[in-house]
Amino acid sequence: MEYDYSDRRKHQRVSVEKAIYIEVVGHGSRSEADNIVIRCETVDVSVSGLKIWVLEPIAQGSKLNIAAPMDDWKENLELVGKVMWLREADNSQGYWLGLELEDTGRDNMERWFRVVHFLNKSPGAGD
Repeated sequence: MEYDYSDRRKHQRVSVEKAIYIEVVGHGSRSEADNIVIRCETVDVSVSGLKIWVLEPIAQGSKLNIAAPMDDWKENLELVGKVMWLREADNSQGYWLGLELEDTGRDNMERWFRVVHFLNKSPGAGD
């Protein structure tokens, strides 16, 4: 089956709770040591982005390096995203962030596309 990896708009969101790590890229940071790494939880994912939960707010417009674990943490899928919106989480502490993914290379984006489509076909997807 062939997928069009370049068309990432208006795709279905898939509910999935999974721990991921994000690195907040500071303005003018000269090395990764200058950036903050935060463990967070996904709420839902799509081909074009993610909704995540974080304990502390991250400013809208912030650039993030995203490490999504693959194969039970044996390797990470490295993605880049941007915080598009921020809201206080309902009925809990913390915040929800909407992340838009940026192209990080054809291989990574194709792998992400496959992951989302696999999750979408899994039992209970979209619940």
